Amino acid sequence: MVSRIIIIVLITALVGSILQTWGGSWDITNHQLGAPESFFTPSHAILYTGVGIGLICAIISTTVILRDKEILKKSFSLGLKLIILGAVLQIIAGPGDYYWHEIFGIDGLLSPTHLTLITGILIQSTGIVIGLARLVPYNFKATKPSLTLAFGVLWFITIGFIFQFTLPISTGDTMDLDPDPYVAVIIAASTMPFFSVLIFWSSAKTIAKFGGASLVTLVFIVLNVTSNIIPAEHLWVFLPWFAIPMILAISSDVLISKKIKVGENIAGAMIGSVFLIFSMPLIGMTFIQFYIFSGVSGYNLLPEFVDTLLVILGAMSIPGAIVGIISVRFAKKKISIPKITM
Repeated sequence: MVSRIIIIVLITALVGSILQTWGGSWDITNHQLGAPESFFTPSHAILYTGVGIGLICAIISTTVILRDKEILKKSFSLGLKLIILGAVLQIIAGPGDYYWHEIFGIDGLLSPTHLTLITGILIQSTGIVIGLARLVPYNFKATKPSLTLAFGVLWFITIGFIFQFTLPISTGDTMDLDPDPYVAVIIAASTMPFFSVLIFWSSAKTIAKFGGASLVTLVFIVLNVTSNIIPAEHLWVFLPWFAIPMILAISSDVLISKKIKVGENIAGAMIGSVFLIFSMPLIGMTFIQFYIFSGVSGYNLLPEFVDTLLVILGAMSIPGAIVGIISVRFAKKKISIPKITM
């Protein structure tokens, strides 16, 4: 009975996580499109609806643990703990963001409250993945498809977290927290391929059947495209490019699922080499700032980034591939996730 309650809590928390990540990403797009600066916006409504759902799940998780402390001995309890911790951070960030706006006016992407909020979402999303993965032995039918969604959401929010330190859109009314351009590129080229490959590899090994990691990749791309590209018609030129990472993801899925010799390293290199495309269009602003004119928004120039994308992709693909291989080797040594037999 308790395990059924746990799976319901985790799936409900997953719904909240989807709303949080998608709403937060759409909010970034709205800001760049010049939507009125206010705490009360549709994107904030979606974001904080997700936060509310996550809070409810955290309260239920706390209640279940307090009533039956034997649950703490179960491996899936770590997922519940992370959901609770993530909710606490989000509770702090919500009102804090409102008052931050009131005191300091318009802010940028990176601010103490935004960082607290996205950290809470990231922790909660991680907890959902861990909880679902460790409930696999209980054979709930909803676990497998939910886990596929959860991995995709975790990938998406991880890239969003890295954006905090790489995108030059953190200048507000009273503070300029934009990262140094060279530091931003280094952070992007090292962390994005590493965590993209880490999550892809983990999903492939956990689901343990061809198609699982491919679907995870599709979830990630759909979340990105619908929140960052579809609302901005001038960015639709990026849409065809997503065929490349999708094809490489399917190929990598084959290499891992068929247990081909050195296949996992090759898969890591392929996924890592196209981290730039996975992170489009917003990652383009990190590179555009090297050649834009002062006072011109990098976001408005993103369509022009397509013209130089092949050159930049060529320059970034090699370090991305190397980091991808490092990520696979790290994952093999440090990560142990229950396998699923479909």
